[in-house]
Amino acid sequence: MSTRPRPIRQFQKGQTIIQEGSVGDCSFKILVGEVIICKRNPQGQLIPVAKVGPGEIFGEMYLFENDHIRTASAIAVSDAVSVEVYSQSDISDMLANLSEPTRDIFQGLSQRLKTVSESYTQMAQTAPAQPGVVESGHTFITRKPQSPQ
Repeated sequence: MSTRPRPIRQFQKGQTIIQEGSVGDCSFKILVGEVIICKRNPQGQLIPVAKVGPGEIFGEMYLFENDHIRTASAIAVSDAVSVEVYSQSDISDMLANLSEPTRDIFQGLSQRLKTVSESYTQMAQTAPAQPGVVESGHTFITRKPQSPQ
């Protein structure tokens, strides 16, 4: 794997770092700040799936998609977000050093995470809507789970 320094990118609160549906070509490691990972429901509303912070990596799931399409959006929610950019070749080099069974485990985990994320988004559409949470200039729809009757 290359030991060259990786580029650092800066984002301001509310900026979209990754757009769901776009073609992926890199992943990010958060150095400073927080990012919300979210999916759009059929009505175009943002459903938050996770919040990630310093030391966490996001934007890697495209590697396990045949078409390399991004499965979620990522939006900066801190005043300033600083990320280290891992190119597709950086990550491919890392994966090449793993055994085939280990790569298969990562592929399986990625597919299950994608399935859970999609299921959560569908479930969130059927629960009663809560007032939208506005964060970083974006309105995120939250849902309250229905109580068993």
